[in-house]
Amino acid sequence: MRFRLDARKVAFLALALMMALAICRPAAAQDCQPLIDSFNRAVDAGLDSQAQALVDKIATTAECGRYQVAVQRRLAALRLNAAQILMARGRPTPDYERLLSAAETPEVLWQASATLAEVRFGERRFAEAAQSYDRAIEIIKNETLTPAAPSKYEIDGLIERAAQARLLTANGLGTDGSARFVVAAKDNRDGSIGGLYSRSVRGIVPRAIPVPITFEYRKANLTNVGEEAARELVDVLKQQRPSRVVLVGHTDVRGTTEFNMKLSRERAETIAGFVRQNGLEVTIETVGKGANDPMRISDTSGLSQEDIYALNRRVEWQRQ
Repeated sequence: MRFRLDARKVAFLALALMMALAICRPAAAQDCQPLIDSFNRAVDAGLDSQAQALVDKIATTAECGRYQVAVQRRLAALRLNAAQILMARGRPTPDYERLLSAAETPEVLWQASATLAEVRFGERRFAEAAQSYDRAIEIIKNETLTPAAPSKYEIDGLIERAAQARLLTANGLGTDGSARFVVAAKDNRDGSIGGLYSRSVRGIVPRAIPVPITFEYRKANLTNVGEEAARELVDVLKQQRPSRVVLVGHTDVRGTTEFNMKLSRERAETIAGFVRQNGLEVTIETVGKGANDPMRISDTSGLSQEDIYALNRRVEWQRQ
């Protein structure tokens, strides 16, 4: 899944979406029609600022408020299309990032969040990328905002990239070099922990979730960032109440096979102990795989060898 590397395709899709989202004449909203007609004309002419002013007016007009999301989606598609055209022309990021940010801000178009996430991932702004990937996932889960669900390939790709961005942030491999914990998005429906931890995304159940838990070098002791991630996992498990939890430890390829198998098992056991100590009574199975099962990375462009090592040093929660 390579949003940033297929700019022309996404530009075409955004333009098609913008056309499909044209706000048609409603049967019983005559008072709204002049505003909606003016908005559609502004979008058709590519007049971003004028269209935004009309969106604001529609949103605050009692008779027209019901069309707020529809006009926001169409304006977001206009902005995404304009940004993708600039991307396809090879323009520098500052030339189109404002458009992408504006397209994402109302959180109504998953393609806008996904494209912005890919741009930020490519610039090694992993924490920001993780947040945008999670927002894309939450928008997809909302059937009002996303009536036609993306393909399983697209959903799996978003979840994969969201996990990678959080792991790379936790390992301090972003532009600022600081190890950070990125809080997962909240599910907009019930306030539970969502994003890549979602129980399902339009029927797609994430089965193996790399948790961004980090450890001290060559040890099974949690770092401060790792402890924050472990606490989030505990909260997820308390909310979702699985009957059984499988935790699988992994290492990178450095070190002997024997050492890596032992370390990966100990790290999985550390998380299992942390979960039990925090009051969760659930059957937990731990597995250590050493370096024998590297992470599936469908797009390695822009990733260094150190990034690959970091992504492979992980503990996965495997849903049964």
